Amino acid sequence: MLLYRVFGHLPSAAEGEPGHPTHLHRPQLHGRLDNATEYDCWYLAGEESGAVGEAFGNLATWTPAMFGTPWLPGGRRALGVFEIPDGIRVLDLDDAQNLADRGLRPTQVVIRNLSVTQTWALRIFQERNTRGARKWDGVKWWSFQRPQWEVYGLWNGTPKCVDVESLDLAHPAVIDAAKAVVRPLP
Repeated sequence: MLLYRVFGHLPSAAEGEPGHPTHLHRPQLHGRLDNATEYDCWYLAGEESGAVGEAFGNLATWTPAMFGTPWLPGGRRALGVFEIPDGIRVLDLDDAQNLADRGLRPTQVVIRNLSVTQTWALRIFQERNTRGARKWDGVKWWSFQRPQWEVYGLWNGTPKCVDVESLDLAHPAVIDAAKAVVRPLP
């Protein structure tokens, strides 16, 4: 399975360093599923336009400047393509039974309130099967920006990056995402 992520890219960055596709900023504190003392979390999207929409959807105007990386001199935002094993155990939070089994409401999944989302994420991370093994490698839900986009949060392990694509306003994923979230492009 291929999943996608927009990240600050620096072609000369070594593996795991800022600017490399395998870099995660730590400690992770401000993402909806973050529980830094328990796990790392990779946020990815099920489609290219979903990754772009999640990264830039809150911007009222889309311009070339949005691809800049002031925190990463010489870097630029890029689209990473990641290969995830097909057998990965992902809890689908777009399934009503999965929500009911955990006493969750859809609004608790999509709400932008970290104390709510980080709490249910930790509970799901801690779920065990009858043998005591962790039940889930992550969760997926719908995008706040566009519900048709699937968003994933995967715990621990580093997904394998198979490609990095430069982003600009002419990239097909940027064009698709702009249309989906109704952002005019210059």
